[in-house]
Amino acid sequence: MDKQSKKNIVSDLKDSFENSSGVIVTHYSGLNNLELNELRIQVKEVGSRFCVTKNSLAKLASKTTDFESLNDFFTGPTALIFSKDPLASIKIVKKFSDKNEKLKFVTASLDKKIIELQEFEALAKLPSLEELRAKIIGYITAPHQQLISVLNAPATETLGVIQNYSKKKN
Repeated sequence: MDKQSKKNIVSDLKDSFENSSGVIVTHYSGLNNLELNELRIQVKEVGSRFCVTKNSLAKLASKTTDFESLNDFFTGPTALIFSKDPLASIKIVKKFSDKNEKLKFVTASLDKKIIELQEFEALAKLPSLEELRAKIIGYITAPHQQLISVLNAPATETLGVIQNYSKKKN
């Protein structure tokens, strides 16, 4: 790889580090291309980016970013997942690594904090942002729906009485 290619890769990685709110470091040793592509697709579906890179280039790119503390973890066959919604990416990595033991979680960084395995597993169990939004909307609209049901009940009951009365007359 020539110098210009390396500079381009470092620049691209630096942009990814700077534009992410979370980065997950994994080891992918033993995964074949089909499995890697499946993981890439799943990661991309939640708006994240899966990137296999050389450790030395990742170290250069992460310098002067919020994720510089990850440099010690860039060893071995490293794959990085850059995410604006780290929780969604954590869920994907956890789900994929449960099915395929070849993908190993190494560490993650969220808001300048290193996430260890126990925290990673706890975060993977949390509901997603969409699930939380749905629950909040449900809580907000439930009283209104109950009020509408109560207000409609007399009209519904009156309609039922009228229908029964008309059936008796016929």
